[in-house]
Amino acid sequence: MVSPAPAAAAAPASEPAPVPGPASAAAAATALVTATTPDLSGLSPGDRARALADARSWSGTLFIGSSVADGYLRELILQPWTGSWGDDSLVGGAVQYRVARFWRFFMLDLEVGGAYRFGQTEGGEFWTVAYLRYDGFPWTDYVYTTFGLSFGPDYVTRLPQVERGTDQKPEPNQSRFLNFFSPELTFALPDYPQYEVALRYMHRSGIFGTYNGVWEGANSFVVGFRYRF
Repeated sequence: MVSPAPAAAAAPASEPAPVPGPASAAAAATALVTATTPDLSGLSPGDRARALADARSWSGTLFIGSSVADGYLRELILQPWTGSWGDDSLVGGAVQYRVARFWRFFMLDLEVGGAYRFGQTEGGEFWTVAYLRYDGFPWTDYVYTTFGLSFGPDYVTRLPQVERGTDQKPEPNQSRFLNFFSPELTFALPDYPQYEVALRYMHRSGIFGTYNGVWEGANSFVVGFRYRF
């Protein structure tokens, strides 16, 4: 007698593919950030600070300071005590955008800013400028430092007294539009270059008489805080 063939085993039912849960999504996001974030571990503190600063193209600055009159730019930089301080107090702010870095230590920034002068002037000031900056100082590994020079138009709603003169002796050449020449030093910790302290010398320049024959304009020293984002 022939035994019947054994029945074929039933095929196992297919299981649905697992649905990624929150943990899987978080892991994927972490992997994506890791893949797109450059490795800065092999850089010096200074080069790492430069890379971190360049990664944040935008920045905003708030500042406060005082005007200084009765002195030439070169004299006020070398001997600031020779000027007449406090005719005006300034409060203002600016927004910057990092356009490019070149030759390793040089940067080009664009800036739009404004300030208000309290005191003898009681008027606003507005500018749109380009800043050429340098950050190749030998101590950058310890204090991230930049130095910048600006060039661009500056406008005041009311001329400071040093530019308009007095009723008895008015300045013969005047212009609300002048050049915004503003040397600036900034300081930051290399690990946190997005937080900067800025020291700025704001000078309204006639560029040797180019602006309506004006040779000397208003000067101010300001200190500010900048955040890069």
